[in-house]
Amino acid sequence: MTTIADDPAASLTDPPKTMAAAVSYLRVSTREQAEKGGTDEGFSIPAQREATRRKAEQLGAGIVEEFIDAGASAKSSDRPELMRMIQYVKTNKVAYCIVHKVDRLARNRADDVSIHLALQQCGVMLVSATENIDETPSGMLLHGIMSTIAEFYSRNLATEVTKGMTQKAIGGGTNGRAPIGYLNVRKRDELGRELRTIELDPERAPMIEWAFKAYASGNWSVSQLHDELTSRGLRSLPTPKRPAKPLAVSTIHRLLINPYYKGDVIYRGTRYKGNHPAGTAARVGDTESVVL
Repeated sequence: MTTIADDPAASLTDPPKTMAAAVSYLRVSTREQAEKGGTDEGFSIPAQREATRRKAEQLGAGIVEEFIDAGASAKSSDRPELMRMIQYVKTNKVAYCIVHKVDRLARNRADDVSIHLALQQCGVMLVSATENIDETPSGMLLHGIMSTIAEFYSRNLATEVTKGMTQKAIGGGTNGRAPIGYLNVRKRDELGRELRTIELDPERAPMIEWAFKAYASGNWSVSQLHDELTSRGLRSLPTPKRPAKPLAVSTIHRLLINPYYKGDVIYRGTRYKGNHPAGTAARVGDTESVVL
């Protein structure tokens, strides 16, 4: 939750006694959206903020509190800032809750109804900065239609994503991040098209290969493998948010039973032959070698 004292640039105001108080709720679905462009808020949040500020001015209201869920899906109503907003309007006199679009608040009809009801019980009118919804019968009808469309879009998008990921797995592709020992690599072909492939991690693959061979010998327990790999310097891949760190014993156990290292990909319980390199005798760096 952003306050005037915390962020003067948030365009929050302390409205005069004659001006109605409003809160704004801003949301992006993914962390990538929240950080797009190398900024703390990406592009969408500032755009939503400006739109809700202009709408507040049209209503003769001042935004006193701003609530931002960055990287939170609207499929669930259990979002930290949304919950804080509901609690805030219960204990403070607020006339309006302003969102950029209805689908920022909820993407299923049931959650939309419950959130809207919670606001109404507090005497708060839900206002969209880009859609003509209000408490009139026609406004409520439009709100219901927009909410239903948002739910359809969300469900249809999930279906299309699942369809695409299934087809990718059937073709041997890797959905998501490859396990340790591999690298997700983006390249471009001669036509400039992006290609996403899986390659060996030259730093970690030799240690993973050793672990499989050592465990197959029957002379090493999982715990002993963990200690040895840690001493050899095996660490997880770092991310922008998390530094590299030693693997847990449970991670080593999951690694040893992961069919991915044998050349298979599993998606939604079905096993497919993967395109990634796999095997037991590999020379890291050899373009014709197989992994692990």
